[in-house]
Amino acid sequence: MSVTRNACGIWIVLFFGCLALTATAAEGEEPFEPTWESLNTRTVPGWFADAKFGIFIHWGVYSVPAYCHTSTYSEWYLWWLKTNAHDGMERRFHESQYGKDFHYRQFAPMFRAELFDPDQWAELFRRAGARYVVLTSKHHDGFCLWPSREASRARGYPWNSCEVGPKRDLVGDLTRAVRDKGLRMGLYYSFMEWENPLFDSDRRRYVEEVMFPQMREIVLRYQPDVFWPDGEWNHPDTEWRSTEFLAWLFNKAPNRDELVVNDRWGKGLRGRSGDYYTTEYGHHAGAGATSGSKPFEECRGIGGSFAFNRLENYDHYSSRTECVRLLVELVSRGGGLLLDIGPTADGRIPVIMQDRLIAMGRWLEVNGDSIYGADRSLFRFLPWGASTTKGRTIYLHVYGWPPYHKIQLQGLKTPVKRAYMLADPSGAPIEISGKGPEGITLNLLGRHPDPHATVIALELDGDPEVDNSIFPLSDGSIRLRPEMAELEGGVRLESAKGTGRDWSGRNDLVNVGYWSNPRAVVAWDVTSPADRKYQVEIVLACKPGCEGGEFLFEMEGQSLKGTIEKHTGGWQSYIRMPLGTITTGRSERKRAQLSALKIPGEALMNVRMIHLEPVE
Repeated sequence: MSVTRNACGIWIVLFFGCLALTATAAEGEEPFEPTWESLNTRTVPGWFADAKFGIFIHWGVYSVPAYCHTSTYSEWYLWWLKTNAHDGMERRFHESQYGKDFHYRQFAPMFRAELFDPDQWAELFRRAGARYVVLTSKHHDGFCLWPSREASRARGYPWNSCEVGPKRDLVGDLTRAVRDKGLRMGLYYSFMEWENPLFDSDRRRYVEEVMFPQMREIVLRYQPDVFWPDGEWNHPDTEWRSTEFLAWLFNKAPNRDELVVNDRWGKGLRGRSGDYYTTEYGHHAGAGATSGSKPFEECRGIGGSFAFNRLENYDHYSSRTECVRLLVELVSRGGGLLLDIGPTADGRIPVIMQDRLIAMGRWLEVNGDSIYGADRSLFRFLPWGASTTKGRTIYLHVYGWPPYHKIQLQGLKTPVKRAYMLADPSGAPIEISGKGPEGITLNLLGRHPDPHATVIALELDGDPEVDNSIFPLSDGSIRLRPEMAELEGGVRLESAKGTGRDWSGRNDLVNVGYWSNPRAVVAWDVTSPADRKYQVEIVLACKPGCEGGEFLFEMEGQSLKGTIEKHTGGWQSYIRMPLGTITTGRSERKRAQLSALKIPGEALMNVRMIHLEPVE
């Protein structure tokens, strides 16, 4: 199927005009039924699991005011007006700049996209190293970036980009340009709509007369490789008729074998439905989003807003290094990154956003083998960076340059045949000392670090096998870090940005927090020498009003009780508290566990580390 260039009036679409879900039916078998049990058995097309990096684009009428509090999203401008949010900040701005009687729909003629060059955009995305693009075809304000008759008919005034504003099919133009560059094209579509009379008065009719025809139309016209619904969270999937639409999509869409969909299909379904799961700015909307049962995709902007926000300044944007490491961290956890840009109303991509994308592309040109098609890390935590896996190769992403030019890798049981840096065109081998899960040391003397992340490839002599228990450091001490712990009972990891930085370049410290459940447990697997005596010390914080808590540290049948007699000044004010000594038994593998005995306040404590220092 093909589409014409800039065609707002007449489209040539295979089977177009057949508006019932049963239309365009492919002959033969329909393997998927309109039930989640059936739909969730679908195999995710392989291209998506390998892609890892996509570009998200929020662009529409809201790009005209491009204004909101820097803590949130500017594409919600209409909602902030309607609800008088942020102490009336957006409302005051709107009335002072546009007038009290200026309606949101009056922004549409001002959204002209006169400088929009789809080929220029697509070339930027290619240079960024992205493998796919997702454009907001329609956000919550209902304005469509393609010639949707339903959008204007439901409202009684022009409400698509062919009838008002740009007077062109923005979806069609960008789809053609993106595919000409060899990238895959996806479309975002919002279920809910503000100020749509049908949505407000009769949601059943809205779904039948607006939502279904629009979704069918963009699937048939543009054959998106990704269908990205949103705005679903207030109503169950039955009200959206999601399974009905998905059965049609999976059985009868022209490009059904290549198409992937996310998990946003109804209230409570994130992390449970769809081909892949989504997270947003680090928030796990569904319990299973990062479980590993399916691919997951993190979406977030380079700044704090998805759409362009004129109030954001340099400090609100992620740096080049932060963008690269964000991608690395997500891939190392089994996910991928959908990094958002917010173009201006006239169709320009802000230069600071272009800069970040070009920086990512330059890094990927050299180090892309460690990202595209890579699997999650086999290591639970690496203090100096992250890792990915591909077949019999492990890629180490080193964030900073280590003291004495050496890094240690513990837990790898498979022998290493060869180590080298991806940035070294000669592939010169890196010197390795030590062996076994206790740790190997890589000598980087004479090598040149990458400012964002240095990638070292370890070619293994067999399938990779890793022991994720905690081993003693070179001085014999043991560090029980939160990132290496197994957490039960509601406690979770949290980070305090800007509270610490070491040679690895990490700019935050992590602790176990939210310890309000007395049945919560924090546990570690430890491998250490037999019959070794250790002095145990815990690094904790406790805010005023929560003092008096009691906890228990246990290891190999021995226990040490701790009492927090005084608060430390706050949840991020840490002290070192000695607990006593323990002596390990003869078993090599040990289980260390931290549990609560008494929680007198809102939470027991925050825990940053447990130190076990050998006693001679």
